[in-house]
Amino acid sequence: MVVPENGRHASYQRLHFTYEDLLKVRISEGVLPHVETFFALRALSGPAGAALSDWQAVVRPELGSLLRLLVPLGQCLPSPSVLLGLTRGRARDTSAAQLRTGASGEQLREAVACFWQTAVEPYWRQIVTHVWRCQEELRRRLASGGVEDLLSHLPGGGSWQQQVLSLPDERSAEVRLAGRGVRITSSFFLQHRGRRLLQRNEGEARPTLYLPAPLAEEEAAVIWSAATGGDGQLAALIGAGRARVLQALTERRTTGQLAQLAGISGPGASQHTTVLRKVGLITTRRERNMAWHELTPFGRAMLTNLAGVVGPAGAVGGCRPPATVG
Repeated sequence: MVVPENGRHASYQRLHFTYEDLLKVRISEGVLPHVETFFALRALSGPAGAALSDWQAVVRPELGSLLRLLVPLGQCLPSPSVLLGLTRGRARDTSAAQLRTGASGEQLREAVACFWQTAVEPYWRQIVTHVWRCQEELRRRLASGGVEDLLSHLPGGGSWQQQVLSLPDERSAEVRLAGRGVRITSSFFLQHRGRRLLQRNEGEARPTLYLPAPLAEEEAAVIWSAATGGDGQLAALIGAGRARVLQALTERRTTGQLAQLAGISGPGASQHTTVLRKVGLITTRRERNMAWHELTPFGRAMLTNLAGVVGPAGAVGGCRPPATVG
């Protein structure tokens, strides 16, 4: 279940913590492409605010006719995990998006890849740096003041009282964590005060609470004026070894093949593929005793754009808008 976002604060979602929950509060250390792409899709058509207004003004014209598909897609996707499922071809998530948009799964995946290339990837290094800084500030507060001090000063508003975290939302609800704790993740594109998203994932121990990574207007101006590119930027972003592994995935390959192409050991290649899979850049399938790896749309889009393949507006990285949706 996902708690929806809304700017109206007439009601609250109340998260009830037990003592065990307080011991299981964690702050994310990574920045996931599919999470930022999800919130960027949400921000594409909503009120931008000062921090994202320049971004909207730049990317909307570049996306062109894709907006007719991306706007309803962003409005119907309930959580980052559903977007990730869509890009990986998961039937349940793909079918739901198809019903809401009228597009095929292939059209939807191509549209998301084009959106990543146009609206997110050019600023990725700055996005990662900013989110890391915000998450480090949360960790410092947790270390110095404890978990209750952290929960009393979360970005975006809310209140902490008697082991209940009250978050402004469009509907009232009582959420009992029941000893699972919560993972707190900052998002660059989740900028509106009072907007948060609580995602309770099936099969995962902790729900995830997405919070804004506060961005001042002057900071935003610097980020939107910057653009990344080139293999050196890829290595700086994910590490030289993982960059070589990612670049070796021009086609579906085994761990052994990747190790040979990247010039690293088999265990080293296995470690790199684990990290790349966790951040949504590759997928892995096991067939008998072999692990086969291939790029996700996010991974392919990152490689394409960082290689400097830039087409005309609306066709970034050689990616064309999908066929017209009826």
